[in-house]
Amino acid sequence: MRVSAPLRGALVAGLALGSLVLGAGAPAYAADTSCEDVTLEQTPAVTTTTPSAPARLMQVAEAQRLAERAGAKPGEGVTVAVLDSGVAQSDRLQPVRRGQSSGKATGLLDPQGTAVAGLIAGRGKPDQPIGIAPEATILDVRVYDRNQANDPAAEAEPSMDRLLAGLRQVAALPKGDVDVVNVSLALALPEQLRDDLREVLADLAAKDVVVVAATGDRPEEGQPLYADFGYADREGEDAGTPPPGEDARGGTWPASAPNVVAVNATATALVDDEVVPGDAATDVLRSSATDVAAPTRDAVSLGMDGASTCLISDVSTVYAAAEVSGVVALLRSTFDETAPQIVARLTNSATGSPTSSNVLTGHGVVQPVEALTLAMTPGRKGDLSRTTILDEGNERAQAPREKVDVLASTKRNAVWWGLLAGGGLIVAMLLRPVLARRRD
Repeated sequence: MRVSAPLRGALVAGLALGSLVLGAGAPAYAADTSCEDVTLEQTPAVTTTTPSAPARLMQVAEAQRLAERAGAKPGEGVTVAVLDSGVAQSDRLQPVRRGQSSGKATGLLDPQGTAVAGLIAGRGKPDQPIGIAPEATILDVRVYDRNQANDPAAEAEPSMDRLLAGLRQVAALPKGDVDVVNVSLALALPEQLRDDLREVLADLAAKDVVVVAATGDRPEEGQPLYADFGYADREGEDAGTPPPGEDARGGTWPASAPNVVAVNATATALVDDEVVPGDAATDVLRSSATDVAAPTRDAVSLGMDGASTCLISDVSTVYAAAEVSGVVALLRSTFDETAPQIVARLTNSATGSPTSSNVLTGHGVVQPVEALTLAMTPGRKGDLSRTTILDEGNERAQAPREKVDVLASTKRNAVWWGLLAGGGLIVAMLLRPVLARRRD
């Protein structure tokens, strides 16, 4: 779906106001296989026929064409480290680099890592993209085996210890070896590991790496964050619902840390080519750490077998973070700029405000086309010059104080002397004929 510039404005309005018909009705694709259902030994490989809804909403095909017209293949020369459950080798990916695994198992057990890599760099068709930066190289750094281990003795679940090991591994590489780090995990941070996380993220920032992380999906009963966010204490009609004033900042990491692009997910969907907004709050955590957001429902990615293409139906920060990592990789392949400059392009071109944010979408939904085309020149530290409006309050305007005129009395005297002189001159002119006749 190629969207013109005028229609892009209408699309944003549709995302905000309700719905927008983008074209003729499209068939339903109920037969497409979920990425969670694709096995390691999938036979035969399955192929998803539906175009990726988030790719269409974000106009990824148009963004890729713009990058190519600028002389850059989308993602070329950029390496994205995927710290996840492991990535399958696939003909739809550039050759995958292998890092050291922090897991226990030898083979792939969880499809998430491959699905994440596919959203970043999977190759599709020119008019039906899968990944946003298909020329990028994936560095596979496995930091767990399965989200929920069947055998804890043989399978590693996500943990901050293992994530830190993966981050340190990337930070130890030479500067320029990795450009983007994707962390599609939202974890609790034990107090004793806070300094460790801060230090490794500072090391990555010093090496000009953009770190992208998920702000966190809404936990279910039995998951680690369920009790941390107070769900277990809710009773009656409130059971299982988030406590009032929910804010995941400080509760989900590394998204809550500085030097991290924190990504939330939106529930916007395409139904028969109609943009239908949804309420993501039922699926994701509210977080004031959120920088940007991305849609994920009905995304197309790669199956764990490496050959299949499959559907992601979830509204999930896991996959939103991957999409934003793909946008960052696209920008890094197009602009020769520092990490802060790239992040400034990302946040200042989103659908919201660059100077304010909210707990669900941050500065707004990412817009790859606008990130490539909006005229902006961020400083090397990501700063942008802005017009500042001074608020001096609501005080009533005061009349200016009258200035003291030190020559006021002199001016008044001069006026009177002038009047007297003028009067004398008039009297003289009137008397002149009379006096002249007397002489005669």
